[in-house]
This record gives sequence, structure tokens and C-alpha cells, in this order.
Amino acid sequence: MTGNGAVAILPRHPRAAAQARRVLEEVAPADCAVTETAALLLSEVVSNAVRHAEGASIEIAVARDEAAGGITGAVFDTEPGMGCGARSGDEPTDEMETGRGLDLLEALAESWGVATVGDRGKWVWFQLEAA
Repeated sequence: MTGNGAVAILPRHPRAAAQARRVLEEVAPADCAVTETAALLLSEVVSNAVRHAEGASIEIAVARDEAAGGITGAVFDTEPGMGCGARSGDEPTDEMETGRGLDLLEALAESWGVATVGDRGKWVWFQLEAA
């Protein structure tokens, strides 16, 4: 597999999603078939970590498989569990202000999941394949 990637530690701050998208731009060019979707999903996962986790920083990792055109993104935060936040199936969507990030992962990613690192935290990851 031919690919490239990047890892970054970002402050747990509302601007972290924009910073994560800039890291993604270093790895995946705008003309890559799934870059726009990867930017959306990365923003959602980073925003969830900023909103729901503890600690001063989060870590992101993005990788692009140049041969296949796919992108993998992952976000680490220091909250070991996934909260019981709302999802669009929990209440009428026109009344929801938040809670669509995991629904977007479910709808757009080929695969996604959560990998806990003991009591230190968790990685929330997604994988996109080229169309």
C-alpha cells in the first residue's frame, strides 16, 4: 500500500475542527474523490471530542492510501467512554440542535468504530474508500 499520513496534537478548542481540516489538506489533495467527505467526518469527530471530552488537547491521525484513493481518520481524546448523547433516531430531527455526527459516520463512512485505550481514552476512527 502506497500512502501518506499525518498526526497532530490540537488544543481542545472550538477551532480544533478547522485545524484538523488543514492537517487533512496536507495529506489528501482537494481533487481526491473522498476528501470533502473526510473533512466533514473529521470535523464532526473532532467537534464531539471538543464538546464531550476532558483534557487540554486531542490527537488526530489521518492517512491516505494513494493507490486505492481511500482516507482513514481518527481522533483520540481522554474520555474512555462514548457518552449517551442524542442521535437523530432518539427524537424528531427538526427539534434537534446537535446529535447528527454519529449518524453522519454511519451514513457516509465505509466503516467506523471506537477503540478504547484502557482508562486513558479512546480513538474514534472512520475509513472512506474511493468511489
